[in-house]
Amino acid sequence: MPYLIHDIKNVAPEDHPLYFFDANVWIAALKYYSGGKQNEYESPYQSFFEVVVELNETHDPEILKRLKNKPKIVLTSLVLSEIINAYMRKVAMRNYFGNGDEYRRYDFKRDYRDKTDSDYKAKLKDLCTDIDSLSDYAVLMDDDFKAIYSASTLGNLYNYDLDFNDFYYGEFLKKYKLPLVTHDKDCKFENVVTITAQERLLKISDI
Repeated sequence: MPYLIHDIKNVAPEDHPLYFFDANVWIAALKYYSGGKQNEYESPYQSFFEVVVELNETHDPEILKRLKNKPKIVLTSLVLSEIINAYMRKVAMRNYFGNGDEYRRYDFKRDYRDKTDSDYKAKLKDLCTDIDSLSDYAVLMDDDFKAIYSASTLGNLYNYDLDFNDFYYGEFLKKYKLPLVTHDKDCKFENVVTITAQERLLKISDI
């Protein structure tokens, strides 16, 4: 079965009506909106995400007439959980204790959430506000666990070099034929359109 992996710089955001953004892409976009420190690899994803938002905001009849699609962002409960948990640990906590790796010495619950109550709550409120501000551009979808679990079975997980969430996303994306935007080198899903700047993924593309 083929790996349908596309270089993000060769994909126009209007090419698809729906996009499933991996948590790492969401976090890159949210850092961009909050004015946080950005990593070089995040730039193409931030740009892609931002164009999707801009296409939803435009009311110019000439632009709308030329558009193939006015794309929406697919959001599920599982990816939302990943976004919030990872952002608070890798962005909010890191910013509080310093941008170097020394933040790893601290425990998230004991040293950040419980001891820095005001900072934690303020950052969480800002994060939730930023996510909510994108709701007009999102399509909420059920994770459909019952159907996907019965189709893939947990016993198959050990055959893949994936954590459970990525394995589940792969099955979900196949079921609904959704394109994935990700920087995760482990997200090698056959027959899933994958849009990325990740060199390891691009090397295994069959297109």
